[in-house]
Amino acid sequence: MELKSILNKLKKSKDFRMWEKNNANTFFSYAFKILKEENFDGWQIGFYNKDNDKITTFSVNKDKIQINQEDDVFKKPDISVNKINMEKLKLPFEKIFQKAEAFKGKNYPKETEEKIIVILQNLDSFGNIWNITYITKSFNTLNIKVNAENGEILQHKLSSIFAFRKE
Repeated sequence: MELKSILNKLKKSKDFRMWEKNNANTFFSYAFKILKEENFDGWQIGFYNKDNDKITTFSVNKDKIQINQEDDVFKKPDISVNKINMEKLKLPFEKIFQKAEAFKGKNYPKETEEKIIVILQNLDSFGNIWNITYITKSFNTLNIKVNAENGEILQHKLSSIFAFRKE
């Protein structure tokens, strides 16, 4: 299901409307999905509460909606959480993903993915982007940041998974 359809389904649900009444100071801050995930074929949709610096995540797929417990935000202290501007999502995710796949194929043809992590977010330095991370069979991560409005590849970086290990 396309992200906008998922969001509409969520916002129309009884559980979300009840939650929203008690959480007026929240906003849509991210969407998350792991492609090729066997157990879940939907999206995780996050709403940020600026009053307590917490996130509430909803798991939404074709059959059900599940609200997850409010949790701490995974971010560096000096980073702000920004609202997703839905008007800037001009291209459907499928088109964005096709552009990322074509770019990967042309520039990193030897990197075969094991998993693909997709995050829609609004970063201060980029605006609304699709942050697509390929975890490869050669123990690398390929991160591609794609403009959510026009599909332009804004940044890409190949790193060894072992580079993330702390000394």
